[in-house]
Amino acid sequence: MTPRNLVPVLIVAASLSVGLGLTAAAIENPQAVASAGESPDTALNDKVETLLRTDIGLAGSRFRVHTNAGVVTVGGTVPDENSLRRALDLASSVRGVREIRNGMVVEFPK
Repeated sequence: MTPRNLVPVLIVAASLSVGLGLTAAAIENPQAVASAGESPDTALNDKVETLLRTDIGLAGSRFRVHTNAGVVTVGGTVPDENSLRRALDLASSVRGVREIRNGMVVEFPK
């Protein structure tokens, strides 16, 4: 690999590493217990929203997250079907989520 091609490859690799690190940090947040005055749904909502917004694979997506009694509804727009499935999988991986409801729409680039 020539030095000229190496720079873009390193930039992509660094971006992916940072994205994966942020995703792992959001999943394994040590503040699993809601703080005083904050409902469990609010804490769960924040965790899911942070996870979706920091995932590098979901760049270009817009999310609205609503949680009620452990049931998380994810709305918004994603660029393709893979992003939609990834968002649902990530949201369902958060501890405390009982059910995921999909309100997202695939919005193809114009």
